[in-house]
Amino acid sequence: MAASGYRGAMRRVAWCAAVVLAIAGCEGSLSASDAGAHDATLDALAGDATIRRDAETPRDAWVERDAAVPDRCSEPLPITPGRVLFVGNSFTFTESMPTTFAHLVEASGFAPAHVEMRAVGGQSLEWHRADTSAEGAPNRVGEGWDVVILQELSTRPTDAIGDPAQFKDDATWFHDLAITAEPSCQVVLYETFARRAGHPYYPGTFTDPADMQAQLRFHYDDCADPFIPTHTTVVSEHPVLVAHVGDAWEHVLADGEPPRLHADDDYHPNANGAYLTALVFFGTLYGRSTIGLPSFAIDPAIARELQQAADAVTGATEPVPAIACPRVLPVGDTLPIDLGPNAVAGWATLDMVNDEAGPLVSAAGVATDAVARVRSFTGTQTGGSAVNALGLPADVSADSLWVGSFDGHDAALALGAEITVTGLGTGLYRVELFASRDGDDTGNGRLTRYTLGDRSLDLEVRDDRDRAATFEGVTPDLDGAITIGVGVSPAGRARFGYAGSVRVTRTR
Repeated sequence: MAASGYRGAMRRVAWCAAVVLAIAGCEGSLSASDAGAHDATLDALAGDATIRRDAETPRDAWVERDAAVPDRCSEPLPITPGRVLFVGNSFTFTESMPTTFAHLVEASGFAPAHVEMRAVGGQSLEWHRADTSAEGAPNRVGEGWDVVILQELSTRPTDAIGDPAQFKDDATWFHDLAITAEPSCQVVLYETFARRAGHPYYPGTFTDPADMQAQLRFHYDDCADPFIPTHTTVVSEHPVLVAHVGDAWEHVLADGEPPRLHADDDYHPNANGAYLTALVFFGTLYGRSTIGLPSFAIDPAIARELQQAADAVTGATEPVPAIACPRVLPVGDTLPIDLGPNAVAGWATLDMVNDEAGPLVSAAGVATDAVARVRSFTGTQTGGSAVNALGLPADVSADSLWVGSFDGHDAALALGAEITVTGLGTGLYRVELFASRDGDDTGNGRLTRYTLGDRSLDLEVRDDRDRAATFEGVTPDLDGAITIGVGVSPAGRARFGYAGSVRVTRTR
């Protein structure tokens, strides 16, 4: 559904998705690239897909009908946001949090969201308000979005060292701009999180993290209601929401660490913290439980704890469509995945060193909720054999992704890449990996090691036409994911390891 179609439907239903999140600040020591403006479309996630929805079904009515309809999987999904804009600073862009949010949406079974951000290190809503550049937040918000997310400088909504009045005035200004540009916009404020225990703010500026979080919580809630409703100059279709990210952090850290959520500077998020933040946004916007969503790069056990904390704060209990009504790979069917720059009909193509594709369609043409991702490869190549005895298309056989080092075998041993397939149902699977590269690299060979759980298989990729590494009886983890490590084998002298194709077949 195009964005305009979504907006029209949103005016007819009870939930609209434009979110304004208050801008969080970057007050730490960051690299030049981190401290600069991050103004980007998340290209891999963008695009308004056709939405499988009944545009006349209000969100609240969907929830009520679920209790009365035995087969909820036959019901159309509710309307969801098509376009989401994050406005903020390093509390938004650190650890690519908006990208994680978009991945969660994609994995949930809802239509993918087009996600963009305007995030500038160390800046406040007031600074963004005065930014008249073409890429500045006022111009971007003025384009009209289903969701606009604004995040305030992390100390401004506090009495101790902030300026809560200015925060509320700026948030109201952005709220009115968002609603003027798109009347069906839902405004959400991003309640940020307190500094880590032990930070120099304690016990002088704030008594402790609980004191700082209490101040943040009060002013975000006060801004959403009553300040903005009292001072707005526009008529909004929806009340302002607050994404209580800081409350979720406080919930997790109530008993101390682990897990750690802060980075080494004790106030930016680490990967765990960014993941938890994205979970709260998902639960706030979609009203569904985050339990069972993929952990991505997070330890699965930690991810489950963070999902429980996010749900405790949002109050969401209903599972996402991909969990309540999973589209699983049928027994005997295969997911064909090509790694490398050649696009091949009928194969999901991952053609970059960090890439993803999905939801995947099986070899038999069955739509599934599976998503394939690759991470940390070094490059691509098309110098493999186009001829093979395994029934692979020529372009699948000839290209691959590689990981390694021109500095030699020892340097290559320190590197590794990953292939992950998520969204698999329970059962047993066969995983077949193939790669080919002409020549033996001046005598070094191309012995590649694939690791799946506690099992490892080596494959000599040199001039390969008929060999594959096959793992039988593979069981997905609790998140329904299979992850394969790729690198050079320590049993050889190779400088480069390769992955050209993956076929995942459900055997039981």
